[in-house]
Amino acid sequence: MTELSAIGIQLRQHRKQRGMSQLDLAHTAGSTSRYISFIETGRSRPGREVILRIADALNLTLRDSNELLVAAGLPVAYAQRPLEDEEMKPVRRIIEQVLKKHDPFPAWAIGPGLRFLASNQTAEKIYPGLVGMDPQEMIDFWCAPSGNINATERAYIVFQTMHGLRHEAFHYPHPDIPELLRQVEAYAAEIEEPPLFSDSPVMCQLLWSMVS
Repeated sequence: MTELSAIGIQLRQHRKQRGMSQLDLAHTAGSTSRYISFIETGRSRPGREVILRIADALNLTLRDSNELLVAAGLPVAYAQRPLEDEEMKPVRRIIEQVLKKHDPFPAWAIGPGLRFLASNQTAEKIYPGLVGMDPQEMIDFWCAPSGNINATERAYIVFQTMHGLRHEAFHYPHPDIPELLRQVEAYAAEIEEPPLFSDSPVMCQLLWSMVS
């Protein structure tokens, strides 16, 4: 039996996380299911162009695309810098402008793993201190019953957080997401009537931006 290669293991993991068959991935990436199978089992070593096509078909983040390239013994395609880096200043400026334009509605920029990266003035007034907070602590702070928020508003927060995490788990899998999702789902199970998001008074301007 052929031993799985490093890229084969990663590729299979990403594909299964998205519920895609080898045929589904092959069709989207412009390849064949036989070739996808050969990559996963280590019988074929794909080149850079093929890997980037597969990464695009899987809707991988740039970071995960780089990891797929490295697993195949190839150099990375995308530079990685923290948001605080000086060269990321133009990106930070854009995020700040978008958040500011959402005032007087609350808005946040959220990174992978439910990391709150930035907020506008209204968001900080309503929920101060979320930026930089540990994700698990943030969920307890934000979703637990509180005397400072009524049941309707809490329901909006809990279910929008849950839907956002589910979206990230499907499109941009992050190792911390499963545990965070279980934590939020436990709070959601306590709510008898899910809210209608069209009338959300608190979270209508949440920016679930996957800044990675």
